[in-house]
This record gives sequence, C-alpha cells and structure tokens, in this order.
Amino acid sequence: MNILLIEDHDFQRQVLATQLAHLIDPNHDHIHCATNGIDALAAMKTYQPQLLLCDLNMPQMDGISFLGHLAEQQFTGAIIITSALDKGVLNSVNKMCKNYGLNLLGTLVKPTHLDQLKQLLTLATNNLQPVAITHPLQLDIKEQDILDAFTAGYLTPYYQPIVNLTTGEWVASEALIRFIHPNHGIVPAVKFIKHLANIGKDSQLALLIINHIISHQDIFCGRKVAVNISAKTLVERSFINSVLALHHQYPQLHHWLYFELTESELFESAGKALEAAARLGMHGFNLSIDDFGTGYSSLKQLDILPFKSLKLDIGFVQAMPTSYTAKVIIETCLLLAQRLKLTTIAEGVEDITLWLKLQKMDCELAQGYFISPPLPFSQIPIWHTQWQQRSQQLLNNSPPKDITT
Repeated sequence: MNILLIEDHDFQRQVLATQLAHLIDPNHDHIHCATNGIDALAAMKTYQPQLLLCDLNMPQMDGISFLGHLAEQQFTGAIIITSALDKGVLNSVNKMCKNYGLNLLGTLVKPTHLDQLKQLLTLATNNLQPVAITHPLQLDIKEQDILDAFTAGYLTPYYQPIVNLTTGEWVASEALIRFIHPNHGIVPAVKFIKHLANIGKDSQLALLIINHIISHQDIFCGRKVAVNISAKTLVERSFINSVLALHHQYPQLHHWLYFELTESELFESAGKALEAAARLGMHGFNLSIDDFGTGYSSLKQLDILPFKSLKLDIGFVQAMPTSYTAKVIIETCLLLAQRLKLTTIAEGVEDITLWLKLQKMDCELAQGYFISPPLPFSQIPIWHTQWQQRSQQLLNNSPPKDITT
C-alpha cells in the first residue's frame, strides 16, 4: 500500500512516520512524506498513494484546501485526517469530504495513539483498491451544442420513481434530463444545465419533457410526473400559455404532471409568480417546492405560492444517521408540512436505514437509489415488477439482509 503522510511539523511528522513503520509491512507498504498541500500535490504527479494521512493546519496550502483539490481530481483513495483542531472544525471538514465524495476513514486527534492508528490502517487495508487520479471531463459545452442537442434529440428524459413509505405503492416519478452525446456519452448535468438556463432554453427543456410525458402515458398509467422548472420559467407568460395550450389539447394533462420549483431564490416579482400559479391552479395543475429546508427563501416562497407538496433537501435527508442537527431539521420540516397539510417527499433515500427512519418519522413519500435510479421510460415496467416484490418484503418486515437489492 502506498501511503502519503502530509505534516508540516518536523517532530510530529517523525513520530507519525515511526508509528506507521511499526504497523506496516515493509515488503509491500511504502511511506512518502510531504510538508504541505503544495508538496503533496507535486508528489502525487509521480507517486500514487492509496492512503493519505493529512494534517489540516499547514502553511502555503492547508489541508482543507488540499482536500478540495483532491475532490477536483476525483481522488478515490482512503483519507485519514490528523489534527488537533476543535471538534466543530473537524465536523465541518467531515461533512465537506462527504459532500465531495471523498473516502474519509476517520480522524486521528493529536497526539496520535498507536491503537487508533492501527484500527484505521486495518480499515484502509480492508478497503484497498487500485487508485488513479483521473481528470474531469474537459468537454466544453457551447451554445451551439445546446441548440444541436434539441434538434438532434440528444436530450432525453429519465424518470426516477417516487413511492409511498407506508404502502410501498409507486405513486409518481420525477423527470430528470440526460444529455446523451454521440461522441462523449452521457454529459454530466453540471456541464450543461446552468448553461442551458443562461441562454434561455430552460422553458424549452420543460416543454420537451412535458411532451415526452404525454407521449408515454401508457408507461405511467396516470401517475403524475414532476417537471422541474425554475422561478424564471414559472413567471414566463409564454411558457404558461404553451402549457395551457397543451392542456386544451390533452384535458387530462393536469392529472399527468405537476411542477417542481427548483430554485431557492426569491422571485423578482411576487405578483408575476402569483399570476402564473393562479393560471396553472385554475386548470388543476399543482406546484411543489424542491430542496425545502435550505434557507429563508424556501419559507418565503412557501408563504407566497400555493404549494401542494414539498421535497425535503437531499443533504439533510442523507445526513440524518450521523447528524443530530439534520435529523431535527427534517423533523421540523415534517411538522411544518403536516400543519400546512402538504405532502412530503424525501429524496436521496439510498439505503434501508434511511427508509426505516423516514417511515418512523411519518414522511409520506420517498425517492432514491434504494428504490430506483433514474430510468429510461422503457425500463420502468421491469423496475415496477421487481419493486412490487421488494416492497412486499419491506412491508412484511423482512430482515434487511433478505430484502432484494
């Protein structure tokens, strides 16, 4: 195993290197040392570590900035933080690593203890896998690429099912766009969604999704699909006119979909937002608020617009098992929704632990990879057949190990 030790203090670096030397196999394990983040990044151009031991408070480039650079380079090796900083800072760094997708094994509080180091080394060894630093896709999406994507059919809606936590019933789905490029494969959403909005194509995208939902009603069997729209799209009169024209052509359209407001920013004009909501509401369309709980603006929107449901922010949902604060925030959001008679949807449910927690907290609906990833429409019937079996196991309180994944 290749180990990179990053520590600016000479004595502490020597102590930790000595402790490591007593625990590793000298025939197979190697230790390389660096004094700060800059030295470490330089070393990693030729030395590929599978385990990093990283101090946080260092000169030139501190450990926190270094971890940020690792995330940008998509480092997949194991990480152990070595620090004497207070618990509040360490907790923030822990959350940062989780959000970045870094594999943080734990924290060694200085002065380090040999037993704790041994436990973390064992954990690193058990999770050992080949590591390579890869660079993010360098595809530069331009305005013409977006325009070509519309005309060539590269933008394809996928659908993530939403189910009832009490009954297991499939009740709705969320439409999520995928940019499938003929040369570059699936283009990450981060590469094109904001750019698409900047060139004023987000309403056109929403209409593309709506027409796709209309064309595939036999798949959804009347279950509603959430269509994500921005605040800017909602107040665009031409967009509302287009939706209502489709509703005139398909009178059941308001039963086939609802709109999920994706931004937490305040509207520039509450009057325009209310006008749009009233016009949609007059024809039976419902609004949902996305990422609820992320700030004051969400509460303000809740007061302005006639929402029928709210989606609990994925960050708080997934942090519940390890964060008391996140758990209390979710409980508060659920209580608020109950008092306002709003349907609650938890996103990011990726394991049975979160499923059971949300079930006990009386959350109504859920979506996430534990239930299903976003799927092309053709795979939804296959998923539904399999989900009916899995949901029955959940309802029968089968042991977690017996539940089909």
